[in-house]
Parts: sequence; structure tokens; C-alpha cells
Amino acid sequence: MLGSGFMSPQSQLTPMWFASLVKDKLNNAQDLTALADAELVRRSRAGDNKAFELLLRRYQKLVYNVIYQMLRNHDTASDLTQDTFLKAYKALPSFDTQKSFKPWLLKIATNLSLNSIRDNKHQQSLDELLEVNPQAEPVSVDDVEQEVEWRVSQHMLFEALGELPLKQREAFVLRYQHDLPYEEIAEISELSVSSVKSLLFRARENLRKLLTGRLAVQASTGGD
Repeated sequence: MLGSGFMSPQSQLTPMWFASLVKDKLNNAQDLTALADAELVRRSRAGDNKAFELLLRRYQKLVYNVIYQMLRNHDTASDLTQDTFLKAYKALPSFDTQKSFKPWLLKIATNLSLNSIRDNKHQQSLDELLEVNPQAEPVSVDDVEQEVEWRVSQHMLFEALGELPLKQREAFVLRYQHDLPYEEIAEISELSVSSVKSLLFRARENLRKLLTGRLAVQASTGGD
């Protein structure tokens, strides 16, 4: 017979032991989530798909928003977001680990967006511009009018952005709609910081002229 000090494997599976095991796994997951981009990239390059999945989750919303604000088309933005991460995953072996991951990723996203614009693959309908969430709570007539006015003003801005040179549009979106620092925009655009600032200055001036012209036309036609 076995000595009295022996414990079978089953007898060791106490609730406290199980709770400790779950806690360890949760801590490991939290530790992975807390890792910096550089470490997640290193692990991804080594074949850790979970690490790349975390990078995707970390930047998916940002990438989608940048693309959508360049194109204003949900379907195209969704497709190009997937294309961005697929291209990034395939290009990871050649990624310069001395550089930051986010600007590199956004450079892929904006290049795909610019290519889509040049190829005229994106379209925006008025229905999409004024789309309403069917599950939203009812609102007053005044609220609806304010919402429509806001969306129309956004549409005017988008139309004006659409008339800017592509590099000015890219810089404007990254700076004023995503608050990226000049240095990151420079890295994404492959320009100097002074060139980025010059682009933004010209973009603001051009937008001011375009929007002033549109408002003048709207006023002369009574807002029709």
C-alpha cells in the first residue's frame, strides 16, 4: 500500500488550486496585453499569432477611422482595414524594428486609401451620409434638424477635402482628425516635419477658400 502521505492527482485539484490556476492564466493574458508594440512585433515575427491579434485589436479602430475619414465609405473602409492588416502581417519580416509600429501601419493604411481614391473605387451616397440608427431612441424635430445640419456641414467639409491634393488631405486627416504629432505624420508621409507643416498650412488655406465659396453659394440659393 501507498504511504499515508501520498495524494492522488484528483485529491490535489482543490478549489483553491483551480482558482490559482485561473488567476495565473488571467495574469498572463493581462501581461501580454500590456506589452509594448515592439515586443508584440517581435513575438509576431517569431510566429506568435496571438501577439499579432493583439496588435490588430489595439489599432483596428484607428486604422478604420483614418481610412473612413479619407474615403467616407463604410464598406470600402472595412475592406481596406482588413487589407491593411493583411499587408502588415506579410510585411512584418521586413519591418525595421528600430522604428515605431503605429506610423508604419498607418502608412500602409493611407497608401491603400490614396490608391483607392486615385482608382475611384469609393463612392458615398446621400443615404449613407444621413444614415440613421434604427435602434436609436426617438428624438425631437429640433434634434433631427440639428443632426442633419451637422451632417451636411460635415459633408461640405468632406467635399472640400476631396478637392485638396492627396498629400494635403492625408496630412489634414492625420493631424486634425486624429491629432497625430508632426513627427509621426512626417514618417507616414515620408516627408520632413517642415514639409508637413507647409502641407497643413496650404490645406487650411485651401479649405478656407473652398468652404467660403460653398457657403456663399448656399446663401445665394437660400440653402436649397
